[in-house]
Amino acid sequence: MCRWDAGRVTIGVRHLVFSANAFAGALLALFLSFEIGLERPFWAMVTVYIASQPLSGASVSKGVFRLIGTVVGAGAAVLMVPAFVNAPVLLTLVMALWVGGCLFVSLMDRTPRSYLFMLAGYTAAFVGFPSAGHPELVFGTAVLRAQEIGLGVFCAMLFHSIIFPLSVGDAVRDRLRDILADAERWTADALSGASSPETEMERRRLANDTTELHLLGTHLPYDTARIRPERRTLAALQDRLVLLLPMASAIEDRIVTLRAAGALPEHLDRLIEDVRSWIEDPAAADPDMLRERAEALSREAASRHDWNALLQVNLAGRLAELIVLLGTIRSLARAIRFPEEKLPQALRQTIRAARPRKFHLDYGLALRSAFAAVLATGGCAAFWIFSGWPDGATATMIAAVMCCFFAAMDDPTVAQRGFLYGTAAGIPLVGLYLFAILPMISGFPLLALVLAPLFLPLGVAVAFPALAGATMPLVVGIAGGLALNNNYGPSDFATFVNSNFALCAGVLAAIFATRLVRVLDPAAAVLRVLRAGWRDLADAAEGRSIRSPAAWTSRMLDRVGLILPRLPRAAADLRLAGTDALRDLRVGLGVLQVREAARTTPSGVARVALERLVATLGRHFRRLGNGASERAPLMLLDEIDVALALTLDTPADFPGREPTLHALVGLRRNLFPDASAWQPEALAA
Repeated sequence: MCRWDAGRVTIGVRHLVFSANAFAGALLALFLSFEIGLERPFWAMVTVYIASQPLSGASVSKGVFRLIGTVVGAGAAVLMVPAFVNAPVLLTLVMALWVGGCLFVSLMDRTPRSYLFMLAGYTAAFVGFPSAGHPELVFGTAVLRAQEIGLGVFCAMLFHSIIFPLSVGDAVRDRLRDILADAERWTADALSGASSPETEMERRRLANDTTELHLLGTHLPYDTARIRPERRTLAALQDRLVLLLPMASAIEDRIVTLRAAGALPEHLDRLIEDVRSWIEDPAAADPDMLRERAEALSREAASRHDWNALLQVNLAGRLAELIVLLGTIRSLARAIRFPEEKLPQALRQTIRAARPRKFHLDYGLALRSAFAAVLATGGCAAFWIFSGWPDGATATMIAAVMCCFFAAMDDPTVAQRGFLYGTAAGIPLVGLYLFAILPMISGFPLLALVLAPLFLPLGVAVAFPALAGATMPLVVGIAGGLALNNNYGPSDFATFVNSNFALCAGVLAAIFATRLVRVLDPAAAVLRVLRAGWRDLADAAEGRSIRSPAAWTSRMLDRVGLILPRLPRAAADLRLAGTDALRDLRVGLGVLQVREAARTTPSGVARVALERLVATLGRHFRRLGNGASERAPLMLLDEIDVALALTLDTPADFPGREPTLHALVGLRRNLFPDASAWQPEALAA
């Protein structure tokens, strides 16, 4: 290992191997392009770097998606250009709408597969706009583009899959080991009732960790390892991980509340310590015995009808659920670590029942991103048409790419400006190569020799996720600027200047269009996610579009993961005062349980009270989702208290009685944490 002190980045063997593989793949792609006689060999070289990923399976999947997207986009251009060639303005509009439409679909698919749709969008621009003046050449251009991209994809996959490949399965196992260690540590801290701020941040980071684990898992089918975990097993594990966060925070709340009231019985406190010991050391206790103790304590406390007893019932019940949940998580984690082992029947059924992860989708923001792409692409194309600028097609293509690449960010202009600066910084270097170095060499071996000092260090930087965003534009800009062909250079200096000016103009057009219609400040981005969550809470209360509590929880936890990285930059905004996405998640789970109880309870009076409660909750969160700023109305507290009293009066053998009490206690604690203790006598009076 060696250390890069300036950036405090540790450069290891895997980073050097990645750079060597990418450079070797780029050289092979260039060599084959020269031998075949492709028109733009540099696109094959650029594709190698774009498709190269640290994990072999990720390189394969990105390469496959890039190739399919290229073929789809090229095919669209072949259909559009001849059909509208006699109406340039209409062709511009159709092409711009295609770019925007594909970008919208891409943003609606928050998986690596979204790359396919994005490629389909701007590939049509790359093939269609240069062919607008010569429509008879569009098919040949499309075929050449597909060949160049396909060759680059093949070379990237070849080297990253054969020479010291890094398995996605190994990466999943390593990441899972760290996630479980963190989760077990902060769950144990939660049982102490005294979590530190650092532990709280670690706990909330689980939302990001599960999303990262899911994205890694999407590459598993393309992994080069012979034995690899099943995606469905990973999905089953993620379903349980997303439930761990609200459960642990609810348990901690009950422990803190009972201790503050001096109402935590010694036998319940001993159980908590025993569960903590089991979490820290699975061999310390039998989980089945711990669960039976928790259920017995819950039944014992249920015989009393005061607030502290309800909290004890809730705590003991949640502890029993935690023991089962963590046991299942550990079993699934073992199945991922050792995929060749035979699984118990119960665990196989759990895995078969797993469903794909659900994500937060912002249709409005995706439409604005698509409109920015249409505006930038159409605006550049219109200027090109009416000015007759020879390099206008280049500016139009780059504008489309810039709007697509960074559309998922709150403020894409930051990355777009970074791309512009990187491109501008690379222009003198490109000029040095084109007019001083390349004219002095002949033959492919010398070309490889002079390119190595430039691309090998850049490849090392690309291997670091923290540096890739700044380095990749430089790599693409330099490789594209060199525009390597059999002549090793441009036709003249004027061509070099015009093409680079067009490239920068395209980036500037994308920045202008994005700034005009798309940019969000961090607080506004957080509010959009929060309001979407509140609307989901209202839907849950009203019984709309909630098919699976696990899927709903997954989407809400994804929102927590989207909010947390933005909070440090948005926390000072008064609009965010008192908001807590994790609390909203716990409230939502309670709402789902109360709705189910209202449907199944044998007591007509209790049913009416529960239905009234969820209706009030629905109206409250609907107002929040529509932009209102208000605290939970006090009438909600009264309705929760009434529902608690009536649920306690339902028959003891009603299966939904205990879950309903858990949900109502949770709603009261989450919505009114400072309210005085529930008093059944006050209701009777």
